[in-house]
Amino acid sequence: MQIQILAGSDTSAPLQDRVTEVMRQMGNDHRKTVQADAYGAEGLVDILEVRATDGQREILVLNCSRQQIQAVLDWQSSIEDNNEFEGLELHLVRKPDSDM
Repeated sequence: MQIQILAGSDTSAPLQDRVTEVMRQMGNDHRKTVQADAYGAEGLVDILEVRATDGQREILVLNCSRQQIQAVLDWQSSIEDNNEFEGLELHLVRKPDSDM
């Protein structure tokens, strides 16, 4: 599993360009995008695990809080020997002004 954390900022044109590029690479498939605002930290991990188990290999997660990012990193650490999630790429975009 690979995790990329992108710093969110209301005025970050380079971030918007990167997110746009990631979405283009994913074929602009909005089913591969998760709105983190809809979940708590553990709920976000749960939905990512469900999607990964369903076969999604690249997921863009928008508006992540610091706690959500930490929960995803903890999940990664707990399953690092699990080959089921090999090749999974998560792109976590922090909420604007979210401390990390």
